[in-house]
Amino acid sequence: MKFTRLTAFVCVLAVSSLSLYAQQVPQAPYVKEIKKIAAQVQKKWNVPAMALTVVKDGETIYAEGSGTLRAEKGSAGANKYTLFVNASTSKAFTAALMGMMVDRGYVKWTDRVVDHLPDFRLYDPWVTENYLVQDIMNHKTGFQPQAMDVIPALGYGRDDLYRMFRLVKPTYSFRTTYAYCNALYTIAARIVEKYTGLTWEEAIEEYIFKPLEMNHSTTGKDHYFSAENFAYGYRLNKTDNGLKLTPRDDREDSYDWMQAVSPAAFIMCNANDMGQWMKMWLNKGKYGEKQILTEETVDYLFSPQTICSWDQERVVLYAQGWRVEQGVQGKLINHTGLAGGYTAWVVLVPEMNLGVSVLMNQGSTTSPQTAIVRQIIDMYRGVDSDWITKIFEEYMQPPAGRRPRVEKEVVQKLENKVYTGCYFKELFGQATVYEENGDLRLQINDIDALLEHVTGNTFHFHARDESFDMTFVINENTGQAGSFSIDFGDDLGPFVRDYK
Repeated sequence: MKFTRLTAFVCVLAVSSLSLYAQQVPQAPYVKEIKKIAAQVQKKWNVPAMALTVVKDGETIYAEGSGTLRAEKGSAGANKYTLFVNASTSKAFTAALMGMMVDRGYVKWTDRVVDHLPDFRLYDPWVTENYLVQDIMNHKTGFQPQAMDVIPALGYGRDDLYRMFRLVKPTYSFRTTYAYCNALYTIAARIVEKYTGLTWEEAIEEYIFKPLEMNHSTTGKDHYFSAENFAYGYRLNKTDNGLKLTPRDDREDSYDWMQAVSPAAFIMCNANDMGQWMKMWLNKGKYGEKQILTEETVDYLFSPQTICSWDQERVVLYAQGWRVEQGVQGKLINHTGLAGGYTAWVVLVPEMNLGVSVLMNQGSTTSPQTAIVRQIIDMYRGVDSDWITKIFEEYMQPPAGRRPRVEKEVVQKLENKVYTGCYFKELFGQATVYEENGDLRLQINDIDALLEHVTGNTFHFHARDESFDMTFVINENTGQAGSFSIDFGDDLGPFVRDYK
């Protein structure tokens, strides 16, 4: 073909027309406003990276990653496929898997857990026999809040937690009191694994990621250390000079905890894929032409089971892997997340066919997510508000005055030889207290920790990213410690001296 002046003119005209057309194609409503809200919040809270997704009327209106993978200068930029840890918003994924088991006829919500997991045990035999599938994920088992959360710091994993439920003496009567518990989601995972023949991680991939085309999402077990486009976790601390970021360089410690409670905390997702996830829920379990969950199951998973909290603006209830807020912004199906240097908030507003998800790599507060989500909801409601300023000012308020600490009289410890020896506890195994260079040390599982004296027969030690008090009980007949108890927050019983 001979290139003439006429040909060149036609080419220029075509390019100009395409350019003009691109400029005239209207953006989805509020995209500029959403971007402005995200930028304002990210700057105010000094957030290194975030993934923001907005779904409206079955379409992804906005799905972008912003900031950088690390706070240091020169770090790679985040994009819509950048991975973040979903933390406790992962609970909804496990709830969805359990819903699928119900839809397929393997399980009923009113089934007894022991009929599916014959080795399941709680401390109270009656509760064990009457514990239903619907009791697993609604946080009314009778435990203390955050029960068993610290156990993984001593080197115990998901299977260990499942076996240790039988040691937890209940604090509250069964089904009476809301007390949030991550570890109980391991029970749901076991049921899913039994009927799918897959690990929890494989089931998430097969039953959720693939059908929802969440092609860039994963779970933490295999990809937490290897994923390249992954935002690094940080702590966000208030100081006299403003907000300070501290990198979570204790990533191995964070991994150990998140992996132990992975069905409650260890999905790794991004802005793009959270759009598919929210569309499915807003469309009553349907994605494209595929019915992922039945409408009946979606309704059940969203049905309130207990009251979490309330004030003048809203009441918050817990369902199955989701919270339900009823307040000034209407009905919000939602869940927050905070773990290992990451925070998240996922919110569905069914009455508006709207979903908003915010994932961040600052693991200290969900205030910035709250500001973004509430501002976007009010924007779509047509309500003039300034949640960003309101929530930031509340966040920056100094903590309420604390009572002066009363120093306890320090009672001298006994000779080291009184405490040294081997101790044993069911399911925990052996623990050894020994002396080294005049110091007492504790060896348990893969932990070897210095015991720092507090007072009397009470000592303090550190393990991974947790710290513990332990108290010895002296046997008056032998003059030696006969047992010790570690303060786990829950009464799990003592480690008893092994005299063999």
